[in-house]
Amino acid sequence: MVSSTSPILSIIIPSFNQLEGLKNTIQSCTGYGDVEIVVVDGDSTDGSKAWLIDNAELIPKLRTAPDKGIYDAMNKGIDLASGIWLWFLGTGDTPKKGAIDKVLEKVKSDSESDLHGFSVELLPPLEPGVPPFYSPDFSSNIKWRNTMHHQGVIYRKSSIENLKYDIKYRVLADYHLNLKLWSEGASCKCHDFTIASVDAGGVSRNFNKRLYAEERMLKRDALGGGFSALVQTFWTRIKYLRKKLAS
Repeated sequence: MVSSTSPILSIIIPSFNQLEGLKNTIQSCTGYGDVEIVVVDGDSTDGSKAWLIDNAELIPKLRTAPDKGIYDAMNKGIDLASGIWLWFLGTGDTPKKGAIDKVLEKVKSDSESDLHGFSVELLPPLEPGVPPFYSPDFSSNIKWRNTMHHQGVIYRKSSIENLKYDIKYRVLADYHLNLKLWSEGASCKCHDFTIASVDAGGVSRNFNKRLYAEERMLKRDALGGGFSALVQTFWTRIKYLRKKLAS
């Protein structure tokens, strides 16, 4: 049952032709009075739209129309959401037992933080060197790699509704957003609690030259140039060469 008052948490699910995963994610998030489910479907052709319409009572906010990709869909979800806090999940991602209650407990009493970071479990198959759990770290380490897993972050809506995801970054817009928040002094609380099981693949696991070029560009943008951005440019090139030699 959905509460008649404004929800505490909006769970935003971008979707495109992933019906079974979509079902699993939505059904695992229902039954919480302080939670609003927002689905942004990119005009799927696999039966997703019909299923969403048939189950409209589970989905307070629904948009089905073509979009420009996952980050554009997530931005549209931000616009649709009425929750104070936002959690982005992909189709097939599922909250761990007790996770939604834990998230609500942490954010309900927080009137100051811009975001909360939690751990996520990465489901196999895993890339070599990728650990099964991804823990949050909103420190200067984020300059070197994305230390905040996309599905492990709960954002205060008012902290990102003007920034949003920059869709020119087709693969790493979530990293760009997190790095920009850190560089602007956003406040984050990190928790030693695993809130979701997620696909370890996703759009950012294809380690090609274009991915590293995108990382260099977003770091120059988010860090504002200067010596730090220059160091990161060289570091990203080194990471690419190391990955290429290891493959």
